[in-house]
Amino acid sequence: MEEKPFEPAPKTVPIVRCHCHPCELTVHVHGTPAPVACPYCRRPFERVESEVPMAASADFPSLEEIRERKVRLYHRPPQWLSALILTVAVVMLATAVYMQLRSAGNYFYQPLVSLYSLVAGIFVVSRFLIAAMYLPPRAIEGFEPTLSVLVPCMNEEGVIRQTIERIFAAGYPPDKAEVVCVNDGSTDHTLEQMLAAQTRHPNLVVVDFAKNRGLCHAWAVGVLLSRAEFLVCVDSDTFIFPGSLKKLMQGFVDPAVGGISGHCDVENADTNLLTRMQDVRYFFSYAVMKAAESVTGTVSCLPGCFSAYRRVCVLHVLDEWLNARVMGEYGNFADDRSLTNLILRDYRILYDAQSLATTIAPDRWRQYVRQQLRWNRSYLREIVKVGHWMWRKHPVPALSWYAMMWMPIVEPLVISAALIVAPLMTLLTGRGNIVWSYLVGVVAITAVWTLHYWERTGRRYWWTGFLYTMSYMTFFSWQIYAALLTLRGRKWGTRG
Repeated sequence: MEEKPFEPAPKTVPIVRCHCHPCELTVHVHGTPAPVACPYCRRPFERVESEVPMAASADFPSLEEIRERKVRLYHRPPQWLSALILTVAVVMLATAVYMQLRSAGNYFYQPLVSLYSLVAGIFVVSRFLIAAMYLPPRAIEGFEPTLSVLVPCMNEEGVIRQTIERIFAAGYPPDKAEVVCVNDGSTDHTLEQMLAAQTRHPNLVVVDFAKNRGLCHAWAVGVLLSRAEFLVCVDSDTFIFPGSLKKLMQGFVDPAVGGISGHCDVENADTNLLTRMQDVRYFFSYAVMKAAESVTGTVSCLPGCFSAYRRVCVLHVLDEWLNARVMGEYGNFADDRSLTNLILRDYRILYDAQSLATTIAPDRWRQYVRQQLRWNRSYLREIVKVGHWMWRKHPVPALSWYAMMWMPIVEPLVISAALIVAPLMTLLTGRGNIVWSYLVGVVAITAVWTLHYWERTGRRYWWTGFLYTMSYMTFFSWQIYAALLTLRGRKWGTRG
């Protein structure tokens, strides 16, 4: 009888399953200490220990491929082309200023449009001037504090495994880092992907909500279970570059810093026109807007895709954040902006342009529209609350904030007044035609930030920024009023 070849038994790993029946919450741990009590109700966990087979290694890009991707994302054009790009941007801006001065008489006929154009122009130009003074937090040799990377997730079976693997491949010392993944009631195979990754990474903690509880609670449970000094929030479809976690920690050497934003570009920018438009817009929001805010330590939003917090600061405001009220009604609204501003009251918030990651942006218009509506709700909920104390900060960010309080709200009216009402008034009275001066201003400002994007990244689809401006003027600016009518909305806004 022929003997069968010896087949070694599959390697198994010990898993501890901690369950709370009343809260419908389960925590799976591998190589980290198992929690004793439920972070919500404080009842002792029911513990079950078992051996599970080690999963196969994940198929994701090698470190060499990741480094090559990083080089491709941030290659600047030749010096002569950079000089030409900057020259064109300056000429466009000078033309816009000339048109404003030439049409100064229109302040009498169209005061709203003229005043808004002036303030908006000063605001954008000031962002570039202040951002030019930005310096990323200085790297401190040997500063490697303990950190927990929090990854909330719902229905992301296709990308969650790569997200986890990229975090562990980021190069942070394994004895000082843990990852807490939260499955927020997914209906696909997201939990299975998390548990498979856990068998290969002892420092991965998996939390499973039996029912969807919302992004806010997914973050909160990670904060409560964390054993580290600092928290890094990463979206389930965000991919971190090697070295970014360590760099993101450097600004926390200053005890006055409560949070730091990394820099995110669009991973799927090559998918279609919509994702390219978002990539141009993302870069401006980080490299100009956040850079300018960081100069005074007043970054107004730490994006959930890739940001870090001092854990004690989050614990201090966690109850207030979870029990926020909107129009008299309790609600946890999955709001990274509100958490940022609660910490900004007492601490400095920075931006680190050298802590790099990419994230998957919506590639369908319906999904994108819903996401923008949620972001508009977030903006509206915060402007009044922050306005009560922002005046205590540096006068430059304070003035910027109070300008931003009303600009997006009146902007749709300004667009209508400039492009519809003004031409009609000109036909009737023959005076005050501001259409061309307004359009030149819009084109000039768009040219400045899109050409800046091209000069800094070398990505040739910079021109899609003009399409972004057109879509914003014709449709998305009006979403602010839809957001006003739906302030109680609680959905994540990016599903479906």
